[in-house]
Amino acid sequence: MKPTVVQAMELYKMSQNLTSLYLSINLVTIDERTSNLYILAGEELEILISPQGEVTILRSNQIIKQ
Repeated sequence: MKPTVVQAMELYKMSQNLTSLYLSINLVTIDERTSNLYILAGEELEILISPQGEVTILRSNQIIKQ
């Protein structure tokens, strides 16, 4: 499964933001059930990017930004 163009653009932006904060990106994958792009960064930061490009940032299972 491939990301949508919008997901790829958001992935690039998020990768740039995370690495500028010196956070490592440990995992990037697509959830085949929801088609969400999933990023695991740092020690406890999870980022979901929907096929429409909506970004949800989770930290310790709490939503920080949607």
